[in-house]
Amino acid sequence: MINRNQVRLSRLTLGLIAALASAPAFAQSTSAAVGGRISGDDGRPVAGAQVTILHTQSGTVSRATTDAEGRYTSRGLRVGGPYTITITRDGYQPSVQENVFLRIAADTQQVDAQLNVSATTLEAVEVIAGRPDDVFGANKMGTGSVVTREQLDAFASIRRNLQDYARLDPRLSQTDKERGEISAVGQNTRFNSITIDGVAINDTFGLEANNLPTEKQPITIDAIEQVEVNLANYDVTQTRYTGANINAVTKSG
Repeated sequence: MINRNQVRLSRLTLGLIAALASAPAFAQSTSAAVGGRISGDDGRPVAGAQVTILHTQSGTVSRATTDAEGRYTSRGLRVGGPYTITITRDGYQPSVQENVFLRIAADTQQVDAQLNVSATTLEAVEVIAGRPDDVFGANKMGTGSVVTREQLDAFASIRRNLQDYARLDPRLSQTDKERGEISAVGQNTRFNSITIDGVAINDTFGLEANNLPTEKQPITIDAIEQVEVNLANYDVTQTRYTGANINAVTKSG
């Protein structure tokens, strides 16, 4: 025997299910959207403009491109801000709008902009040809190269010696890496000379293959400002070498 209360409960449950099924579904929005129209100073739409939307607090960037009518849209953005919206286009001056805050809404928030035509016009290009003084000049007395402080900081060296950095000159080759032996234009390593601020620190007795009196160089590479590599130099002030002269110039002070 079926209980009347059970029949009434089942009918009520079916009614609630039918009502929920027929009710419209609502989705909770968690993001924002921005869009607008980009036009020129003549009122015409600007197509192909690049729109960069930067969330300044997080650094996230969203990009959009305007269509033929100058309109752009970007969705899925973080709510709030501040945003910095930058519009760029060739032939126009950039437009930047800062402190833009976006709201949670189903509609797209409108941010329009007007671009002005760039006043810079390329009329002529002047080309001046000349001889580089660092390669050819009255003060050049042979072939050589210079290793700057920037290059010393950029290139790594396990032993941190002058021979590793002097090899940046393609005319020098390392014939024995373990002993720090280098050869200049095919010359024997004994024909090289190493100076620091012009003072020779060569291996007088010929015991070391790195042209130094000791296995390690007597000055740290951090105290050196530049390294000069001289080859086939006919300056009379440079003597006692027929291979290469590696001159290290220390930092002032």
